[in-house]
Amino acid sequence: MAGSGFSERAWEQAYRAAVARAFGTVPYYREMWAEAGARREDPAPTPVTRLQEVLAGLYPLGAPYERRREEPGWIGEPAELLEALRLTGAYRGERPLFEVRRALLDWRRVGRARYHVVLSADAEVADPETRAAGLRALRAAREPALLGDAGQLAELPDHPGRARLLVRLPLTDLDTDEHAHEHATHERDAHGHVVHDARLGYLGGRDRDCGQVHVNWRRVHVRQTPAGPLFTLLRRRRPTLVGISVPGTAHLAVGRCGRHGTPVLTTREAVAS
Repeated sequence: MAGSGFSERAWEQAYRAAVARAFGTVPYYREMWAEAGARREDPAPTPVTRLQEVLAGLYPLGAPYERRREEPGWIGEPAELLEALRLTGAYRGERPLFEVRRALLDWRRVGRARYHVVLSADAEVADPETRAAGLRALRAAREPALLGDAGQLAELPDHPGRARLLVRLPLTDLDTDEHAHEHATHERDAHGHVVHDARLGYLGGRDRDCGQVHVNWRRVHVRQTPAGPLFTLLRRRRPTLVGISVPGTAHLAVGRCGRHGTPVLTTREAVAS
């Protein structure tokens, strides 16, 4: 991660550009000015739990939401996942990637690696063979990487011992101990941890060397407020997500990694000290 090229000024400029696009082109954010009767410097926080409700208004005027033609708005892009994985220091794209999900996803590659979905135990499938096919592909793969929630990984039938396990951590589950990666997250000895939200997607990863939860600052901006962090997806346009709050994260704060100098999610206590 050395030589990452991070600049606080450039990060803030990217955020300001995202805010300007939102106010200028996206109905949901344009309405905030109308409701306030004045220009706003920042959008009012939007709880992540409201995003589905206001989804149609989050698409730019020039590329509006078309319900019958749209994929789910929260799928994201393969590059977001790949960059979050790289932040862990545990994945460099040389292994085929199997992700445990509740639904299939029409991705073929993440970077140079082949991408596969393994359906979780609680996934609804019309044909059990669909789940079985994913498990067979996982067992047949040479040195696969396997990504999923800790509970999903625990529920999977036996998988190859050569699999590199990567745990998907919800924002709300980020612990308060920066060294927790050293002593227990998953009994199967996970190699890395990526940070995820069901609506915002992959936001970063815990570096296995320094132990800090690094934000993917090229794609994600985090703005600190008294009520907790607000997240903006800098490159996402459809839907446009600016100033999103996540319930259960009031204890989190944005800080800087002492080793790498890039943004991390930590606790308010750690920042204050």
